[in-house]
Amino acid sequence: MEIKEIKSIHLVSYTLMNSSVNAVWAFIYAIFSLILALIGLAFDSSAMAWTLIGVYAAMIIASPVSTFLIGIAQSFITALIYNQLVPRIGGIKLGLENLSEVKSVPIIPFALMTSTIAAIMTLLIALIIVPLFAAYAGIFIQLMSSMAASTDTAAISTAGLGAFGAIGSLILIIVMPIAVFIMAFIADAILAGLYNLIAPKVGGIKLEFGNAKEGLHELLIIPPLPVALVTGVLTAVIGFIVGLIMLIIAAASGSALVGVLLLLAFTIGGFIVAFVVDAILALIYNFLRPKIGGVKLQLE
Repeated sequence: MEIKEIKSIHLVSYTLMNSSVNAVWAFIYAIFSLILALIGLAFDSSAMAWTLIGVYAAMIIASPVSTFLIGIAQSFITALIYNQLVPRIGGIKLGLENLSEVKSVPIIPFALMTSTIAAIMTLLIALIIVPLFAAYAGIFIQLMSSMAASTDTAAISTAGLGAFGAIGSLILIIVMPIAVFIMAFIADAILAGLYNLIAPKVGGIKLEFGNAKEGLHELLIIPPLPVALVTGVLTAVIGFIVGLIMLIIAAASGSALVGVLLLLAFTIGGFIVAFVVDAILALIYNFLRPKIGGVKLQLE
């Protein structure tokens, strides 16, 4: 096994593939929702039910298109941030065996990169939300002033809203990115640690790379079963921990049966959902790769 660092992500290939996979998944989910709604007509054929059928039918087109467009922006920005951060904090490292199986994920590089990206994305969103809030705050202040019973009350309302806006802006721009960084770092460190414990027992995620131009490695195939099994077991372990906490809380309140059901739902249900979803996502990637090209990474 050798440790490989992802030095850069090819912007175009990552953006196109990630947004396309999400769009196909949104299309599949929209069809599944429509089928469930059609089944529901057997129990409820009211006008409202038919209206929902129309909404679900429209989502077959609207959902993939909107998901693709949003995915383009999100994927491009994420990859761009990653490439800019690598020279500063180092890239994500993978313990690869023959460039075909992820045997381990070094915890600190993984958690540091993912949490930093999450914090920067949170900051960027806050920088969009805060000006919008400021633009519409004046309307709310005028509305509060017009509804006030006296000039003093109006002044208090205006000052209160102004103070709330200033504090809210400060929280969004400064506090939220820091909080997101801390929480994401802890969560992703635990996730990487669990992967390193589970991978030797159930097998790691398998990947098939091919050489691309300019020293990049193209991800050709993601075998569905290994990735689905690993992510399913990871989700089940996390679900068991969360379910166990819920069981203790429920038992303390005299609802042990509810706690047991939650434990089973989080553990077994989490495994099934993660297994099915990630297997489908891998199949979608493998289906799209010959048509639009795979994700290209610079590995060193």
